[in-house]
Amino acid sequence: MVPEGLTAWKAYLYAVSFIALIVAILGGVSLLAIAVEVFVYPAPQPYPVPHYYPELPGSVAQVVVGLIVWGYHWMLLKKEH
Repeated sequence: MVPEGLTAWKAYLYAVSFIALIVAILGGVSLLAIAVEVFVYPAPQPYPVPHYYPELPGSVAQVVVGLIVWGYHWMLLKKEH
């Protein structure tokens, strides 16, 4: 009988879950910074300029991928218990 402890598999799941959650949080913080820049402190413009925020696609991708990876690995961890 194998004792219930921290196996290499569980350590991997916890590590990947933690890293994915950090990536999602950092993406969320970046999205929040973009929202503040857009809505609270818009830059003065002498004429209408199309709005383009180069950080936006990367931030959205960080949140989406981070949450998907975190959710999948967290689900596997819950199955282990």
